[in-house]
Amino acid sequence: MSKIKRYLYFVFVLCLSAAGDQPERGPTWSPRTEPSLRPQTRPAVDWSREILYFLLIDRFCNGDPTNDKGRNPASHVVFDPTIGNSEALKTYQGGDLQGVIDRLDYLQDLGITALWLSPVYDNSDSAFAGWWPYHGYSPIDFFSVDEHFGDLALLQKLVQEAHRRQIKIILDMVYNHVAPDHPWVSDKKLWQQAGYRHWFHSHSGVDASTSIQDWLDQEQLENRELNGLPDLNQDNPNVYQFLLDMSKYWILQTGCDGFRLDAVKHIPKSFWRKLCKELHEFAGPDFLLLGEVFSGDTPYVAGYQDLGFNGLFDIPMYYAIHRVFAQGSGMQWLSEQYRRSYAAFPSLLLSPLIDNHDVARFSYWAGERAKEKIKSALTYLFTIPGLPMLYYGTEIASPGAAPTHEKTGEGQDHLNRRMMDWRAVYGQDHDLFKEVAGLAGLRKKHPCLSGGQLVEIYKDYGVYGYLRYDRRTAILVVLNNAGSCEKRRLGLPRNVFRCGRFQDLRTGDKCSLSRDSVDVQLEPHGSLLLRFKGRWRAETLKGLPKYCDFTQRLPGDRQWVHFTFRGDRRLRSVVIAGDFNAWSSESDSLQYDETDACWSTRLPLTQGRYRYKLVLDGERWICDPQAKERELDPFGGYNSVIVVP
Repeated sequence: MSKIKRYLYFVFVLCLSAAGDQPERGPTWSPRTEPSLRPQTRPAVDWSREILYFLLIDRFCNGDPTNDKGRNPASHVVFDPTIGNSEALKTYQGGDLQGVIDRLDYLQDLGITALWLSPVYDNSDSAFAGWWPYHGYSPIDFFSVDEHFGDLALLQKLVQEAHRRQIKIILDMVYNHVAPDHPWVSDKKLWQQAGYRHWFHSHSGVDASTSIQDWLDQEQLENRELNGLPDLNQDNPNVYQFLLDMSKYWILQTGCDGFRLDAVKHIPKSFWRKLCKELHEFAGPDFLLLGEVFSGDTPYVAGYQDLGFNGLFDIPMYYAIHRVFAQGSGMQWLSEQYRRSYAAFPSLLLSPLIDNHDVARFSYWAGERAKEKIKSALTYLFTIPGLPMLYYGTEIASPGAAPTHEKTGEGQDHLNRRMMDWRAVYGQDHDLFKEVAGLAGLRKKHPCLSGGQLVEIYKDYGVYGYLRYDRRTAILVVLNNAGSCEKRRLGLPRNVFRCGRFQDLRTGDKCSLSRDSVDVQLEPHGSLLLRFKGRWRAETLKGLPKYCDFTQRLPGDRQWVHFTFRGDRRLRSVVIAGDFNAWSSESDSLQYDETDACWSTRLPLTQGRYRYKLVLDGERWICDPQAKERELDPFGGYNSVIVVP
């Protein structure tokens, strides 16, 4: 009898013995951890001082080619960019735990202090809708390591080796669903007789009738399936006990330092409140519980902050960073989102990011000068409060693609999850690696960049300046989001900086004070980190407003582009959404002009080709009737197109 068959037989017998007690709850799982066991005492951790790196195990490094095919040879087809077989990226590519161990020194050199691993669970041995579960989010055995990655002993070795290098390990935990062919669902004896059907919400198994249809309906988000993945019912006490026990198992077996919590908004808040409390009682209050609430709506994400998480990913800030640095919008959007985020989350740790595995890579949206834009975006990421998260490959500007195919609408996540290109790391992109490593080093060396206060001193469409300071150090960060050289005279708070000068932390160049101001010159998409050396008054800064006024100044690479729409005055709102604002239906409103009897606005755009639509009354998305050009969108309609010369 094979290992998996013995496992299923044991589960079946166990469940039959328990199913009769509470048939409406299904089986009771036998604990895999002793209640008396506890993880070793951990030292206190200030997670805001850490630097988090996220990698998909299968896409990072192949340390053991013998496990590439796992239990099914069809699961592994090597991607070869020279022949363009991109469908191969929907299969396993060979990355494994040994490969991560082999590259720990690289991560240490990069300045990483915490490593988030994609799920290690044993996943399905078959494809689902053409995709193999190389990503780890289709678990079939919650207590085993997937054979493509290694085994438990190798995972334990990885944690030990990482800890030896002062790198913490964060495991990715899936509580929302299981693989479509998980034995609890696919085995009729387990589903019917053992009663595992009570562990799940409605499951069709043959069509999308039980999947989420309305992504704005919270009831559907929590009780329907993510694209056909059988949805666990966390309100069932037996399910909760299983998930709690499973969590404790991985803590005890690996000695990990925290969990990244997947699909938080798809699970009731009552579950998270109870689980966070019990895990912190078990593993300690500094065991990181970092939740993913994937939404760009700050108030919605903030609704999850009081459930016991140590932190949440700042997805709304991701959209602002994406809009500004990748697509060239004005710097005021960074300021506005920062203000919203840190007003909504006064005490919770936020983890900002510029991209991850669920979105198109930053480099794709950035287009030309992608490396320079990455440097600028990461300078911002590493100089604001929170736990900055870096996605594998960003440090070499890994290529990506649109999130969906423009003609078919098919998802293209696999094109944003290529194998890490180690030749690029030590070849043509080593300069970007050094830049990222330098930023990480500066953040660790100067605590004011992670734990200090932030005060804005200047912002216009292309340039943004702010001070990061604590009692000992003041650093002026200046960012240029324009593709042109920019000069600015930045006014500083009066009577704060006296005798002394600012000195760039990266180049050593000096900038002298002149009557409470400093002159700066920035390269295209460049940045400055200027530390003040001399006498200054931290107490005076504390009493100043955190945010400064916006200056209506265009950088040299932008021009005003006017949009008009001769629509009905009775419309409540007209908004323009497109490539230039991350397709936001809330950001850029047109105003009705009684004199001209039309709706109009102007946007500061760089040269380029932009797709867009008009959104009427927040609901109806239409092609601009005045657009000179249009193209098909992924949904069978048309996008308007404007070319800025």
